[in-house]
Amino acid sequence: MRSLTLFIVLAFVPALGQTSFPALLAEKPALEHQEKLMLFGQFLGAWKFNGVEYHDDGSHPTDKGEIHFHWVLAGRAIQDVWRETERSDSDAKIYGTTLRFYDAKSDLWRVTWIDPVFGVVRTLTGQKIGSEIVMQGGAADGAPIRWIFSDIKRNSFHWRAEKLKETKWHIYEELWARRM
Repeated sequence: MRSLTLFIVLAFVPALGQTSFPALLAEKPALEHQEKLMLFGQFLGAWKFNGVEYHDDGSHPTDKGEIHFHWVLAGRAIQDVWRETERSDSDAKIYGTTLRFYDAKSDLWRVTWIDPVFGVVRTLTGQKIGSEIVMQGGAADGAPIRWIFSDIKRNSFHWRAEKLKETKWHIYEELWARRM
């Protein structure tokens, strides 16, 4: 519960600005592991996205929104805030945050997603595989999931979420982002 409270607080702090909470935000990556930190550091800044969800009932609601990435915790981690601004269906809009940090002992990224709107907490581990960044974890029902950043360019990227059903990965959500 204590960790959940901390992550919820962290989700809304970037909106307050650096002067409001200088102990959280950082201007640059920590020197230790700087090269590894740039795996997600390349996304720093503000992005707009267009996305689509693929529901089991065959519906495909679309959404639009923003993602904001910033260095936090003395440059040892990156926090991003994901906010839907439009949806094509009547579902509540997502407003969540991800905290990502590089774990040198395992040579993996530790990733925690918090979505207070839907009461969701996901923990994943991530790494670069080929030209993609692949994060793996589990869904609420225990099924394996992976979140993948691909087609990464300076001003754009593709992101998709996949879930393993029987022996095949199925995309359940994807988005295309452009730097603002």
